Amino acid sequence: MQRTKIIIAAIALLMAVSLFNTKSYAHCDRKNGPVALAAKEALRTQDFSKVVIWVGEEQEDELRKKFRQSLSVYQKGGDSRELAKEYFMSTTVRLHRAAEGMPFTGLKPAGPAAKDIQVAEKALKTGNLDPVMEMFSSKLEDESQKWFQKALEAKKNKNESIEAGREWADMYVKYIVYLHKLYQKIEQGPPHGVGE
Repeated sequence: MQRTKIIIAAIALLMAVSLFNTKSYAHCDRKNGPVALAAKEALRTQDFSKVVIWVGEEQEDELRKKFRQSLSVYQKGGDSRELAKEYFMSTTVRLHRAAEGMPFTGLKPAGPAAKDIQVAEKALKTGNLDPVMEMFSSKLEDESQKWFQKALEAKKNKNESIEAGREWADMYVKYIVYLHKLYQKIEQGPPHGVGE
């Protein structure tokens, strides 16, 4: 049983890496996300190296130019400082999204990251992946079991009527497609990212 849980957890971890979509990445679009925070820190310390890591080589020249412009305004203080910060955070996030091959829909207000992202980030801070593995193992097991049970129940009555047969067919498709899509995503790997 322990080996099964380890295998499930490993699969879940791969899913976590490969199932990112635009919504998942939304925490990078927030004012308190890692990209915007790096942009603010770069201005505060006047250190471009703190922010350039979040973009690809193709975006680096534009980011460097915007950094210099923003820094010039930032150093004036007061309202200028806030304006420069907002502008540079937005520019950095836009270029980060471009490096990922994803659309930019504007800088979002600060807010908490999704639970899974919080757990993943905490694992990086603590050096302990166990909570991530447990979270995904539990979710994968629950969801797979749910669709399996629904299909199994529908299968028992599939020959009783056309409606029962259609319910079986629907549950069968949902169960198979759910597992098949997960497997494909795991094999596919991450869809995009800086440095690919």
